[in-house]
Amino acid sequence: MSLKSLITTGLICSCLLLFSCSYQGTETDRGSSTDAADNFSVSIPKIGKADAIVLKTENHTAIIDCGERDDGAEIIEHLKKSETEKIDYMFITHFDKDHVGGAPDIFSSFPVGEIITPDYEGNVDEYDTYISAIKTKNLTATALTKDLTITLDDVTLTVYPPLKNSYAEGDNDFSLVISATHGDNSFLFAGDAEKDRLAELSSQFDLEHTFLKMPHHGNYNKGTNAFVQSVKPKYTVITCSDKNPPKDETLSVLKGVGSEIYETRNGDITVVSNGKTIKILQ
Repeated sequence: MSLKSLITTGLICSCLLLFSCSYQGTETDRGSSTDAADNFSVSIPKIGKADAIVLKTENHTAIIDCGERDDGAEIIEHLKKSETEKIDYMFITHFDKDHVGGAPDIFSSFPVGEIITPDYEGNVDEYDTYISAIKTKNLTATALTKDLTITLDDVTLTVYPPLKNSYAEGDNDFSLVISATHGDNSFLFAGDAEKDRLAELSSQFDLEHTFLKMPHHGNYNKGTNAFVQSVKPKYTVITCSDKNPPKDETLSVLKGVGSEIYETRNGDITVVSNGKTIKILQ
């Protein structure tokens, strides 16, 4: 073979090798993008000192609490923007007006699958309206007395009911507490749990979680410090308002464990998980 032929052959092989390497690199990038698909979101609208938390997986929607009576329309609009057609699970953590008030409006706007509540009766007008709406819509609610695990696509929810029949703090300590796991990320939604309820949680499950919805709108009690130290959240959301901001003591404890703190008084919050990392938009 002549020198000219050798040079030509070498150039062709080099080009083929470069094309092959470039093609393999592109496939790797595409694979990484697929692995990091954002397929679990937690959205928390700005509705003041009240809770309404929307969980969305690829095929399912769940809602934790429904805000106050006047928040119903805003929560419905929030759900419509995220193209919600049906609520598969509604969790009412407890029957205070700022957690159950908007439920009747939501019943009128979306099909609701299962309703999960703690096992006690509320004592506010909003509770009575909620019970009436359930009867009118021919819905049923399960009053939880033992742990419940639910799978929504690749997200596992475990719901923990209160362990006692009575608490000094009443409604707040009857709060259902919900833990969600999505890959390496874990999410803890603690309702309005006060010190007695917070103290018993460590006997129910491992408290350490990546994300925390701070209980009771950022109020501080004798159990707050130990609770936060156990959870060690990397990210914390507090549902609050300018009129009812979180307590300085609570913020100090959260900062002490290095948690990034987000407050709904500053706007709607969306938390997105790809199973490995979390990003928060506000």
